[in-house]
Amino acid sequence: MRNRSTKREPVVRARLALRNIESNLCFTDHEAWAWFVLPTQPWAFRSDTLREQLLFGAGDALAWLAGHRVHLRVTSRPYPAADWARELDRHTPSPLRTRAGGSWGDHLVAMQNHLRNQTMAEKKVFLGVRISFRPPSHRMIAKVWRHPGNIEHARLLSQVERVTEAVALPGMEGRPASAAEMEWLLRRSVGLGLPAPARLSPVEASDEWADDDLHSFTDDVDYVAQPFGRTVRVIGRGATTSVERSVAVLSVGRLEEIEAPDPGNDPWLAHSDRLPFPVEWSAQLDVLSGVDARKAIQRKLLVVRDMQRHYREHDLDEPLALDRQASQARQVEDQMSRGVEVAAARVHGWFRLAVAAPSEEECLERVRKLTASFRGRRVSIEHPRGQYGLLREFIPGEPVSTSAYRRRLPVLYVSAGVPTASSQVGDRRGPYVGYTAGSSRRAVMFDTHYATEVKETSGLVPVVGGLGAGKSVLLGQITYEAVRRGIPSVVLDPSGPLARLTQLPELQGYGEHIDLTTAASGTLNPFAVVARPHRDSFGSDEAFEEALVLAAQDRKLLAMDVVKMLLPPSVDKIPETSLVISDAVRETRGEPSASLWDVVENLERLTHPHGRVVANYLRDMAELPLARLLFPSVDRGQDRMDAMLTVLTMPGLVLPPQSVPRDHWSTSEQLAVPLLHLASWYATRAVYGRSMSSRKLVALDETHFLGEWSAGRALFTRLGRDSRKWNTCVLAASQNPSDVLGMDVANFMSAAFVGRIEDEDAARDGLRMLRVPTGVGYERALASLSAGRGTTGFREFVMRDVDGHVDKIRVDLTANPGLLGVLNTTASPTDEPASGEEQVA
Repeated sequence: MRNRSTKREPVVRARLALRNIESNLCFTDHEAWAWFVLPTQPWAFRSDTLREQLLFGAGDALAWLAGHRVHLRVTSRPYPAADWARELDRHTPSPLRTRAGGSWGDHLVAMQNHLRNQTMAEKKVFLGVRISFRPPSHRMIAKVWRHPGNIEHARLLSQVERVTEAVALPGMEGRPASAAEMEWLLRRSVGLGLPAPARLSPVEASDEWADDDLHSFTDDVDYVAQPFGRTVRVIGRGATTSVERSVAVLSVGRLEEIEAPDPGNDPWLAHSDRLPFPVEWSAQLDVLSGVDARKAIQRKLLVVRDMQRHYREHDLDEPLALDRQASQARQVEDQMSRGVEVAAARVHGWFRLAVAAPSEEECLERVRKLTASFRGRRVSIEHPRGQYGLLREFIPGEPVSTSAYRRRLPVLYVSAGVPTASSQVGDRRGPYVGYTAGSSRRAVMFDTHYATEVKETSGLVPVVGGLGAGKSVLLGQITYEAVRRGIPSVVLDPSGPLARLTQLPELQGYGEHIDLTTAASGTLNPFAVVARPHRDSFGSDEAFEEALVLAAQDRKLLAMDVVKMLLPPSVDKIPETSLVISDAVRETRGEPSASLWDVVENLERLTHPHGRVVANYLRDMAELPLARLLFPSVDRGQDRMDAMLTVLTMPGLVLPPQSVPRDHWSTSEQLAVPLLHLASWYATRAVYGRSMSSRKLVALDETHFLGEWSAGRALFTRLGRDSRKWNTCVLAASQNPSDVLGMDVANFMSAAFVGRIEDEDAARDGLRMLRVPTGVGYERALASLSAGRGTTGFREFVMRDVDGHVDKIRVDLTANPGLLGVLNTTASPTDEPASGEEQVA
């Protein structure tokens, strides 16, 4: 007797039901189909109104396809890392020529490898619509000519146009698939579970595939199927090696009534995107109009009534389930009779899911996880027999292999599944910063100058979050990538951890760390920190003269605020104080060569006696050690920050807590506020000291103190207004969103990052900054960000990109261990107290 283990397994060579492909039209022996590509739609952090518009729009478009069978295919494509790297390199004309730590090319290669090793993919949604059945005469002509004839095309034209219009309606917004997209879908479907096709046909001149050419899709793929097996082994044969995958196909069973939209839950057809492995969908649905569906319901209702009558004739109590069925049937009939078409239309069809793995054991484990995940959504997932036939259903043009698990659902149930829901945050052309951590896992790119150069809007990007939210980590990562791209960057980090960026091997010789607390006397002179306009940056003498006047006004306003900050609150509240300070500062005329000593002398020369009182207080403050930064001993001219990366720090600076009134500040805390203000102005001099068209980046931390004074608000407004024409990205970090919103720069914010915020009122302000609806539960999402950072070390933010897309992202530094070590400020049990933002605040 022959050993069963040595028996050859049956190999089934793939064969297609398709006979011709012409652009997006596909022909089988008996049917003609048109295929479309549906764009993905954002879902996270959208209002219920927008979600309902999407659901009813898609349902209405589907109802317009009544009388047709549709084939929905949801698949995924690996992130095009090579294309992204080429695009990023094209937008980086002058990358940093590093002496150590790897070149710019090595950096791009490392990022590509990291993206390829992550389970990141882009969702692709295709919709096939059966246009008509092919009459025998058309099939005969096609066999003679080996392609559909002109008569058949002419008769299909009007139907194709009508279907194309329906699929293009809001909610679907589909477009006809191209020949390359159809080729990709077929190769992906025939080799289900195998690596996505990387190379397509090199022939681009023709969009037609004849019957003889379709063997190209099947010759390299074999199926190994066992009778009553739980999986099918798919074998892809390459030029030198072969790849094997075990694939299991599941079917949607019973499901409870679905609320549309379902608050707090993902759409049920997009729920599988949360799983850490790819899931393929194939749904073949017959769309019934309200009239046809009502006839089917009436037939079912007649059967129920006959059964009820039968029980009554025998004086038996009818089952309660029978009465519930009759009541539900009457409700559905009334809904279809009186409701709009989208509410009356129904679909009858089959929903299949497929998972793949290198081994059968791992594949069945994924089946278990998939089934368990949908159990929480009250959707049963079945694992039927006949796996080979079910697997074939994923291929366009293939018929349904079994009528089992047919689902009869309202059209709105299908549209409520939102198969097109996905994450769309990021600009896809900038450096890699992380990946989405919401309903799906997609790479997130952020180009610091996409807003100013492409969208022609402001470059102001607030970064807000509570203590430990990861603001310094995000600022450091964005700044590092900008410097690697050759963008001059200035960072104001009062606490100092970001100064370690200058010590990285790849930035050696390009970074400069300036400790402002040890800087020379007069470094933060309020008249000198405001940059002098350069004539080359203006197109006319009038514009240059206007810029000179505005700069002088900024110097006087800043000097007045600094003087008031140095005074005790009791003196500042006296009405005469503002008058004498204004007179003294006016005498300086806002000249860049002036200083606070000039203001003191002007106060002493005033006839008003209160001027000498204010001057005495300023002379007392000038005796403090750090006050030398404000009161120059000699004329030191203007500093220039010419390094590619300049990090300004102020270690030891004691900032007053926001909850403590100014009357209770210590002398050192009172001095810290004007120093921080002036340091912010000092950092922004790098913007106006370079040409307007060149790229620049400024990162400011602890900006919440700027909003309390007019000079700080003026600085923010100026940065938001000038960032576009000066081609500058301004990263502004703060602990409270209201500090940024209170400076009237909401119209200047091009993008925003909001980290963990536990206070409910602050969370509402954060949502307003993201332009997300408040009061619908999104506040809890901000409080749960970075919930597990203590063990995994990740940092999470809700990001709003320049295009208005919002989603939760997770900052990813695992591809650059050196940068991760520099930016990690989390304290360990054996370390000293945490540095970074936790220590400063």
